[in-house]
Amino acid sequence: MKLHEPAKKLLSEFGLIEISADDETLAKCDVLFSLPQRVTPDIIRRMPGLRMIQSYSAGVDGLDYSSVPVGVKIYSNAGGFTRPVAEQAWALVLSLAKGANLRRKKVYPRLLRGKTLLVLGCGAIGSEVARIGRVAFSMKTIGVSQAFASPDNFDERHPPSELPKCVASADVVVDALPLNKDTQSMLDYEVLKLMKPDAILVNVGRGETVDQPSVTRILGERPEMRFGTDVFWRKGEREDFDPPLWDFDNFAGTFHSAVFGRDDALGEAEVMAAENIRRFLATGDAANPVNRDDYAGV
Repeated sequence: MKLHEPAKKLLSEFGLIEISADDETLAKCDVLFSLPQRVTPDIIRRMPGLRMIQSYSAGVDGLDYSSVPVGVKIYSNAGGFTRPVAEQAWALVLSLAKGANLRRKKVYPRLLRGKTLLVLGCGAIGSEVARIGRVAFSMKTIGVSQAFASPDNFDERHPPSELPKCVASADVVVDALPLNKDTQSMLDYEVLKLMKPDAILVNVGRGETVDQPSVTRILGERPEMRFGTDVFWRKGEREDFDPPLWDFDNFAGTFHSAVFGRDDALGEAEVMAAENIRRFLATGDAANPVNRDDYAGV
């Protein structure tokens, strides 16, 4: 992958090579910086000295963990895409609240100020979503997460076991969850039916954290409930951007477009990842370590 100049400058003292280098050169490498889905068993085989995999993306569910030796440490780029993804979440929330996703049907706009916002997955992205809700719309902010990157952005903080009672109290729910064995289909029909009849749900985490048949069913049953997503469910290795949800007036979607194609966002994410790599090479440790046990069976 081609890095922007600021990231190149940060890593220039360590020697940067492309993955197309010969086997002798790759064998000397300590770190692999890549999108998780591009890390193949062959690349791992060609890098016997590998100590670190730094994910280009925040999500690491696309990595083939079975091919990565146990001693290799894996780090996500959580925080690398914080601002653009949080902005995309709010673009979808506002579009649904105000009916901007519809061309023909008149929709009465929803007022967000003073309402209750629930964020699922309160890392850097979820915390920024909560901060915007608080500052821009004076919303009560509730977080459900195993950990909180910015606890002060939340009026209430709850563990995942308390999700059912939390969704029942929210006017707006934003899903910023990673996909792992604990979050897969976390928002199934049993949870979705606990939401308010006119709640707004937006997903900027991973498609599979929301059960597709369940959300399709609930949108049909509750025309006043509204769902928007920037992430879709995969068929094979690719997201399927053409689910039947487009037939619903209470649905809005963007094509996983929060970040990609934007040089400013990509460059900022690369710098954060490069700084994490520098930290690892200097200290042997870095931010956002991945527990591979969380991804067994995903």
